[in-house]
Amino acid sequence: MTNAQTAEPEWQVQAPDVAGARQLDDEFCVGLDDDAVEIDHAVAQGIRVVARTWERADVSDVRIESCDLAGIGASSATLRRIEMTGSRLRDCTFAGSMVQDVAATDCTAEQLSLRFSTLQRVVFRNCPLSGTDFYGATFDKVWFEGCDLSGAKFDNATVRVLRIANCNLLGVTGALFLKGAVIDLDDLPPLAQSLAREVGITLVNP
Repeated sequence: MTNAQTAEPEWQVQAPDVAGARQLDDEFCVGLDDDAVEIDHAVAQGIRVVARTWERADVSDVRIESCDLAGIGASSATLRRIEMTGSRLRDCTFAGSMVQDVAATDCTAEQLSLRFSTLQRVVFRNCPLSGTDFYGATFDKVWFEGCDLSGAKFDNATVRVLRIANCNLLGVTGALFLKGAVIDLDDLPPLAQSLAREVGITLVNP
C-alpha cells in the first residue's frame, strides 16, 4: 500500500444525527432485550462490549469512538448512519444485515463477518480487515481506501458500485466475483495471484 491520494466518492455517506444524543457507557446493554435491541441517537466513547447476541438489532444515528467490541452476534441487523473511528471489532458477526451510510476510519477488525449482507454507501478508510468474510455480500456504493483486505472472502459477492484504492488484496478468495469493481492498478499484482488460481492458471518462477 502507498500513500497516494484518492479522489472522494461521487456519492456521500449520510452522517449520523447525534444532536442531543445520549452518551453510552459500559453498562448501557444491561437490561436490554437481546431479541429486540434498538439503539439510536447515541455516542459511545471508549467503552467495551463483550459477548452479546442481538438478532435483528436496529442501530441508527450512532457515533462510536475508540471502543472495543468483541463477540457480538447481530445477524439480520439494520445498521444505519453510523460513524466509527479508532475502534476494534473482534469475532463480530453481522450476517444477513442491511448496512447503510456507515463510515469506518482507523478501525481494526479480526474475524469480522458481513456474509450475505447488503452494504450501501459504506466507506472503510485505513482499516485492517484481514480475513473479513464478505461471502455473498452485495456492494452498492462501497469504498475501501488504505485497507488491509488480505485473505478477505468475496466469494459469491455481487458488485454494483465498488471502489478499492491503495489496499492489500493478497490471498483474497472470490476474486472473480469482484467483476465490475474499480481497483487501483498498484493493487492488482496481489489480486492477480488469486485470479490466476481461480481460473486454473499455475504461476511459476522463471
